[in-house]
Amino acid sequence: MNSEIKLKNCPFCGGEAYLGESWEQTKIVQCSVCGCGTRHFLNKLDAVETWNKRTPAPGTSAGTKK
Repeated sequence: MNSEIKLKNCPFCGGEAYLGESWEQTKIVQCSVCGCGTRHFLNKLDAVETWNKRTPAPGTSAGTKK
């Protein structure tokens, strides 16, 4: 898989997200600002898809950079 992975900004604070790996080789997407993240996944695509499906709470503007 050579395609670039695109991560949406954090739905809570708008911070930049990154794809990380635990010492057990599980994958997680986490916000670099507030630390919010997905659960651990065996597959990085599952972690990315879960992160990108998250939405901000109704009535907020989080998830977009100002």
